[in-house]
Amino acid sequence: MTFFIKSALTLTLPPFIATILVLFIALSASKRSSQNLSRFLTALAIAVGYIFGHRIATGSFPLIPKSVEDWFPLLALATLMFSLLENLPKISAPIRLSLRLVLSVAAISVLLVPLATLSLPSKLAWAFGLGLMLAILWTGLDELSDKQNEAILPLSLSMAATMNSAALFISHSAKLSQLSGVLAAVLGSMFLFWLWQREWSMAKGASGVFTLLFFGINVSSMFYADLPLFSAILLWLAPLSGWIRSLPFVRNLSNWLQFALHIATCLLLSAFGVGIAIYTHGLPVGIY
Repeated sequence: MTFFIKSALTLTLPPFIATILVLFIALSASKRSSQNLSRFLTALAIAVGYIFGHRIATGSFPLIPKSVEDWFPLLALATLMFSLLENLPKISAPIRLSLRLVLSVAAISVLLVPLATLSLPSKLAWAFGLGLMLAILWTGLDELSDKQNEAILPLSLSMAATMNSAALFISHSAKLSQLSGVLAAVLGSMFLFWLWQREWSMAKGASGVFTLLFFGINVSSMFYADLPLFSAILLWLAPLSGWIRSLPFVRNLSNWLQFALHIATCLLLSAFGVGIAIYTHGLPVGIY
């Protein structure tokens, strides 16, 4: 037990601290009335926190990717750069959505390039289909982040990433499970920061970095490990569970009941995703 606790702290504490430090810089920018800069720095906090954890989990961070996992830090940085475009005041919604789709399809494409079991037309079909899904989930989470900026949102994302980590481990991918655990730690630090700074937001930047990493890790597990597609879909939907608070009958409830329903929906979707992985592969019996 002591070994596992030390291993978990070694993996999650550095990204936790790195994320907090960048968020403090974002707070300083926010006090100087630079909303666009603070949004960019919030996205940077997720990217930097993840990269720290990725380096610890994989032992590498090459500028030229040598494996599928090596693409994740670069894709996080690409999405971070895209957040600069997202905050331009004159960019229209159709252009923003089109750019998200292009980046999403490109991200899935680079993850599928090494896959030898699919033909090129199949890879292109999967890249477009999954890229479209990624762009939709990205937009859904971004709009949710704009509507609901309470600490409950990063908490639910951290919980979804934690449950996702369990599903990935059950699906025979310990490394990807660790990377999802890194995301859980990063969002956990954002939750604590949100408790202190109540009017913060993940919109127009941070939501995109999280979604691309979360989605990409599961795509890798689907094609290079054994994560069932239906598990992945349920786990991808879990971060959008906050939309349940927009339903008419839920809006009439107290804030605490809305928060509880938000968390319960997130856990239920994630639990079904984990349950399908268990049903498909059984409980893990060793380290993969």
